[in-house]
Amino acid sequence: MLLVGGGLQACRSTNTRYCSAADTFSAAAKSADLFALSPENIANIADTEFWGAERVIEQQRTLALLEFVRSRLDSELISAQELARLWRSAETEMDGIWVSGRVNYNELTERELNFVFDQLQATVLTAPDKNNRRSSTRMKEFASLTKTKDEFTSEIYRKIVELAQQVAGSQRKPRLLVVTASSRDPFADVDFYTNLLAKAGAEVSWLPLNAAYQRAQQLKDSNKPSCDALTEYLATEHGTYQRGRVYPDLMLQLQRFCQSGTAAAVEQIRKADAIFFDGDDQSLTLKAFRLEDGSASEELKQIERMLSAGQIIVAGTGAGAAAMAGGSFQGKRIPMISSGDSYSAMQFGAFDLPAPQPGCDKDQSCSNGLAENHLTFTSTGGLGLFSWGVLDTHLSERGRQGRLIRLLNDTQTRFGFGIDEATALLVGFANTENTPQVKMAVLGAAGVYIVDTQALQNTGEGKATVIKQVNTHYLTRGDALEIKDGVMRTRFAAWKFAPNNMQAPMLTSGELFERDNYKQLAHLLCLTQSRQADGKAIKVGQGQQISLYKDHSSYARQGVYQLQDKEVQYCSYRNFRVDVQPVQ
Repeated sequence: MLLVGGGLQACRSTNTRYCSAADTFSAAAKSADLFALSPENIANIADTEFWGAERVIEQQRTLALLEFVRSRLDSELISAQELARLWRSAETEMDGIWVSGRVNYNELTERELNFVFDQLQATVLTAPDKNNRRSSTRMKEFASLTKTKDEFTSEIYRKIVELAQQVAGSQRKPRLLVVTASSRDPFADVDFYTNLLAKAGAEVSWLPLNAAYQRAQQLKDSNKPSCDALTEYLATEHGTYQRGRVYPDLMLQLQRFCQSGTAAAVEQIRKADAIFFDGDDQSLTLKAFRLEDGSASEELKQIERMLSAGQIIVAGTGAGAAAMAGGSFQGKRIPMISSGDSYSAMQFGAFDLPAPQPGCDKDQSCSNGLAENHLTFTSTGGLGLFSWGVLDTHLSERGRQGRLIRLLNDTQTRFGFGIDEATALLVGFANTENTPQVKMAVLGAAGVYIVDTQALQNTGEGKATVIKQVNTHYLTRGDALEIKDGVMRTRFAAWKFAPNNMQAPMLTSGELFERDNYKQLAHLLCLTQSRQADGKAIKVGQGQQISLYKDHSSYARQGVYQLQDKEVQYCSYRNFRVDVQPVQ
């Protein structure tokens, strides 16, 4: 397995800021999503069933402002960025009251904004031919690995294909399937991923397996999958609209795939050497591969069989990696994390409930008494292909150390693995006697934060919870670990050495879980002779104080790695303890 913490920055025709040259792509490549404020599209936004009676004012203001913008545009197609700019800067009168576009835009939930943008999105067509006849062919997005500025991103994508090649053998290109089930819009990145991984040397196909497809397979119509209702299922399961208009060819591919049924999907997986899962929302991936009763779909069972036999490489990024957690370790179920931030996790604990919708605080639609930042998880786990602990992603960049610690504490789970952005955790395992259950190694730009709760001590509950003696490790490029008989052993890369910085500064952070502050504080503790670093996470006078400290079992190793023209300093550590308690 190859599990990525998200944050990969590949050169793509719709976002050239990650390209080493601005003129990487020709005019034949799609450069942006485009939007049309036609009367028909705006009329679709008026759907009263979508808005409901509670949001009728927001609906009416949105329609009035978009009509105002339309009156200034004529029939011009514009980008998402330009649409948002014009909308926010608009002002119009409605029933004698001036309505501000900026206020209206900020009042809408993420679900509502997605709905509006989906309804306005247009098909991007290729240029007219030499006789100026309009094309009916959808323009596709392209990618380039050779022009990708970030070497770590290129390295990770190439590693996926390299591992797939080992499975395929030397006589043919590896066959790689792309799954976009984690995405709210499962069509948006199909061109990008298939093109990018093909550039890395694979024979790539899209596997249109998502929550809408699985819904159609389970809800039969005259004993056949209800594939005619895919548009409805894309709305109810994914919250995405008008995809048949925007991506007509991909929608047709999904419909045919759906009609072919489960057996055809299983056969497509059987022929693959690798399968790649995209990022966004791990709960959507779960819906795509598990049935309503929680049992594994036939597609997931096929992946499980092949993975156990060493016949397929499973790779995922972001949510596509976090969704892999599940199964059991030492007789305990491994949960799948689904949402939340560190501050809310430490204040309120973890909830075995569906994740709140982003932005639900704005329209008071959060269910089960939760707020949108509360820590939620699925106790029965995700896909269950990684059974040694909880997986979390975007770890350091989003300050998620606290939520990982709190989830392990509340669920009595032994290990947690938090993967940083542009970083991959390589996972290999065998079922033979006298060998480790699993071996892992770190590749990429940053590191993997590992939590071991074996010696953890806790008291209290809710915001009064005190958690002490949490054992943490941070492994970076070239480091490795193995687990055997419940014991984890780590090994630092041979090119790393004990830090020679003899300074022992006082280390503190006032906003420990904001941005990558935790990582930076731990890095200083790793590089210096200081024995302790203290941080706080406080909002409106409430929160936690956190201590990171070394004891007799703590070790640190630093080293510099050169990748092409980039020089990166790493500091790895083992057995740094963490205590968390409420601010007094």
